[in-house]
Amino acid sequence: MKDILGYEGTRCVVVGAATGMGEACARTLVEMGAEVTALDVAPVSAPVKQSVQVDLADPASIAAAAKQVEGEIPKLFVCAGVPGPPKWDALATMRVNFVGVRAITEALLPQVPKGGAVALISSVAGVGFAKNLEKLRELCDTTTFEDAVAWCEANPEVANGYLGSKQALIVYTKLRASQLVEREVRFNCLLPAPTQTPMLETFHEQVGGKENLEQFFLAPIGRNATPGEMAEPLIALNGDAMRFVSGVALEVDYGYCGEVHVGVRQGLL
Repeated sequence: MKDILGYEGTRCVVVGAATGMGEACARTLVEMGAEVTALDVAPVSAPVKQSVQVDLADPASIAAAAKQVEGEIPKLFVCAGVPGPPKWDALATMRVNFVGVRAITEALLPQVPKGGAVALISSVAGVGFAKNLEKLRELCDTTTFEDAVAWCEANPEVANGYLGSKQALIVYTKLRASQLVEREVRFNCLLPAPTQTPMLETFHEQVGGKENLEQFFLAPIGRNATPGEMAEPLIALNGDAMRFVSGVALEVDYGYCGEVHVGVRQGLL
């Protein structure tokens, strides 16, 4: 049978590979025969070829980690992120989820060859990006880590933490996909519904309990996704079978956003 995704023997880099969707992504890629380099601030348990420590809140750490990843990167996955309060305030969340994610992506992009692909993880929480598009384009137009953080400090109404960071990632994905056409490098992102990862308990706390989150955001199928149910579509996005797919923010939510888009379900974001 033809391997339409083309991962056997392919070099992949997974940022955020210690837990959750990133861990599931790294493990699945290894099982598919890929050569995986993993980056995370925490120890990585997946049986990858190389593991590099990186703190996405620290531009010096990002630069140092990128230097340790040598050679071409045909497939780049950036899965890292934090959930927000109580441990991370709005600015700290933006610093990791958008500014740091963009910084590590840009640091590694020169190593993505023609025909390569990049996939990020945003969230269904970012689907309302259009209402803030003009401001989010300003954020994406910043060129340094420090300038992006300064923009977030100056625009707290948009750089408001988890939602703002996920909206920004969608805009960044679509802008960068357009810019990378001339290099023939694809750039997409995944929009997961609530998923059974270590972050989920924090989200429950933020909205006053599991029942509140599930009342408004539970997938129509009546359960949360598993990490693998997000990792596999993410892997597919970067696979050879998707070679004509770029600039896509793929909603993986068993139809949640579809119901919102056509008015079957109330849209709160």
